[in-house]
Amino acid sequence: MVFLRSYRDEDLDEILLLFYETVHSVNLRDYSPAQSDAWAPKNPCRARWKHSLSAQDTLVAEENGKIVGFANWDRLDHFDCLYVHKDFQRQGIASLLTDEIERRASQRSPTIHVEASITARPFFENRGYVVIRDQIVERLGQKMKNFIMIKTF
Repeated sequence: MVFLRSYRDEDLDEILLLFYETVHSVNLRDYSPAQSDAWAPKNPCRARWKHSLSAQDTLVAEENGKIVGFANWDRLDHFDCLYVHKDFQRQGIASLLTDEIERRASQRSPTIHVEASITARPFFENRGYVVIRDQIVERLGQKMKNFIMIKTF
């Protein structure tokens, strides 16, 4: 049974591994290995991640003591991260996390926006998000396409 809880600092290593493995497996159908390396480097800046996860409203999906997903938002109107462990895809975990983020966000703002990857775009479209525009972001010299999407509550 998957349950949601708030992020704790001791989750950092497991979240970083989940993020790395997910980008380097699930997202490889839409991004090259070089883009994946730039998006999710082997040795990320732990301090930056720790600050971001702590400063935002970060939810962790856990099953039997294992982190199987995480998501966060800035407590205003920006949905920042949504990642589900590569071995737990298509089990409703992303929907569970997104339902709770949207519930919280709808109490503060009439809209929420996300910068969705090519991989995540269909998930968000199925939830009623609309593409405002596509964009090219650059990370470590690699250019990657994603989409600015918005949902009105």
